[in-house]
Amino acid sequence: MKLINTGLARWSRRLDPLWRLAAGLRLLPPSLPAGAAPRQILVVDLHLLGDIVMLEPLLRALRRGQPQARLGLVAGPWAPDVLGDTGLVDEYFCLAAPWVRKGGGAPAWRALLTVLGRVRRQDWDWGIDVRGDLRNIALLTLARARRRIAYDFSGGAALLTDVVPDDGSLRHILEHHRSLAAQLGISISPDEAVPRLPLPVTPPAPGLPRPLAGLHFGASQPLRRLPLDEAIALTLHLAARPDLHLVLFEAPDTQDIVRQVVERLPAAVAGRVLRWHGSLRELMALLGQLDAFYGMDSGPAHLAAALGVETTVFFGPNLPAAVRPWGRQVRVIEQAGLYCRPCDQVHCINGQRQACLRGVVARLHAAPG
Repeated sequence: MKLINTGLARWSRRLDPLWRLAAGLRLLPPSLPAGAAPRQILVVDLHLLGDIVMLEPLLRALRRGQPQARLGLVAGPWAPDVLGDTGLVDEYFCLAAPWVRKGGGAPAWRALLTVLGRVRRQDWDWGIDVRGDLRNIALLTLARARRRIAYDFSGGAALLTDVVPDDGSLRHILEHHRSLAAQLGISISPDEAVPRLPLPVTPPAPGLPRPLAGLHFGASQPLRRLPLDEAIALTLHLAARPDLHLVLFEAPDTQDIVRQVVERLPAAVAGRVLRWHGSLRELMALLGQLDAFYGMDSGPAHLAAALGVETTVFFGPNLPAAVRPWGRQVRVIEQAGLYCRPCDQVHCINGQRQACLRGVVARLHAAPG
């Protein structure tokens, strides 16, 4: 079972009788004949950057298992940057979904209608949702996909032709993808399930000092971002190695903390620290040049791991068992045993705010690798 929004799931399941009625009245798209090979496959994953990285093994398996099929992907606008060099997707339908990126207002809903209009102009034999989200399942149904495959984590089973079985245990998202592929008759070995991205064709940054370690303090949710005192301690810990140069990645959510960290560093250390910002493609090119990466439970950590970089990831409110970056070169640092983990990542209920991210450097010393 994946971690889901329980409130959404309760609301969604109230609509199950409506979907069963639609199925009984034969209002759903006609099913694909048994055994028919798909000519076109539509995959939906509207979540964030790290989720698109973890989608790569499933797309690779679909390409291997159905080489004749044309593959379309409905995903956030970051998907072409992440997957563009893999050759796994034939057409992108980019959408910052209103329920994923909040605050988009009416333009976000108009964009949804535009994307829906585009996918409805094509004939989809298979439609796959990897998240078990009723909204994605409804999109596949409105796209008239003839075979609709997904989990039933938040309702909508009656809209599907294939409900992927799940035993209710907490599993990593890559394991969910393997089970979904198995439903389609495609096997993915544990080694094949590791996301792998090629280095982007974007030219690497010239003249970078070596060895070089990258630090990223940010995440999509504020409670998953590294507290300032921990960010300073981590930077000083790594700077204790005299030959190591550091690059701090700046983004809208990390500009303030990066500035404050640099202001508090001794002059001798600050001279070995670079501040960097750029496009997603440029970020991937730079990540590929690092000797090591240290970051939070967020998209850049998944990118670094998929690019083969030695990656250390700090987990706070979230559980790594479900969403950690994958690979032999990945090390996870967490404070296990806290009663408040996992939380909703919005409201900290611990008496010490972000207690789950305190003592990062101490845990770094104790962790293997």
